[in-house]
Amino acid sequence: MSNSYKSSAHVQVQAEELLFYKVEDLLNVSLDKNKKIFLLDNVFTYIQPDFYSEEECIIGEIFAHIGKPKKAQDNKIANDILKMLLLEKKTNKKYRKIIVVCDEEEQKKLQGLSALAESIRQFGIEIMYIEIDEKTRNQIIEAQKLQRMTNMWYLYVIM
Repeated sequence: MSNSYKSSAHVQVQAEELLFYKVEDLLNVSLDKNKKIFLLDNVFTYIQPDFYSEEECIIGEIFAHIGKPKKAQDNKIANDILKMLLLEKKTNKKYRKIIVVCDEEEQKKLQGLSALAESIRQFGIEIMYIEIDEKTRNQIIEAQKLQRMTNMWYLYVIM
């Protein structure tokens, strides 16, 4: 596998796929993956969660990241939470809202003392930690290192 291949998000996508099937097993329910859920009568207003079940009223997001998250990742989690809450508001249903992580550090942060963690608690969002195998974990870590190197190189080039 070449470095450019590893530096793509491909490794994280594969890890998210693995986590998706583990979530299905843990919940013992069949879930839709990346289903477009239209919230208004137009093609522009929709959400696309990582997993969803209308019958079981479950919606969730999967984060295949290892180590300290960047601010943009916290923003993505906050944005995903808003989408889950919007779905509840628009459908007038109570959903089981789940954020899946594969890193204990991320789990602790999302259950910590930040405003984001308090929002998670106040809105009844579950943090589900799912352990991944050492090989997948190391592949994610390596891909993240290569992504940082690629992003730094890009910044150097445009400056």
